Amino acid sequence: MSLDYDVMLDVRHEDSPIPTIRAKEVLDNMQQGQIVKVITSKESTVKNIKTLVTNNPFNLVDHGKTEEGFVFYIEKQ
Repeated sequence: MSLDYDVMLDVRHEDSPIPTIRAKEVLDNMQQGQIVKVITSKESTVKNIKTLVTNNPFNLVDHGKTEEGFVFYIEKQ
């Protein structure tokens, strides 16, 4: 899984809900159509990120577990 992205947010060392809060802050400051790559090591963040995308004008382009951790590509719509 390797897509083009505009910003990378590495929150592997943050406990929930900090990764979700930081992702929201980054996305709020991005332009429409830009993509953020979020990397986390906490499985509990997976559900929180999906809820964030569902409740905001964001699109979950791709996500999965890689050697980096749990990776999300989120586009601001």
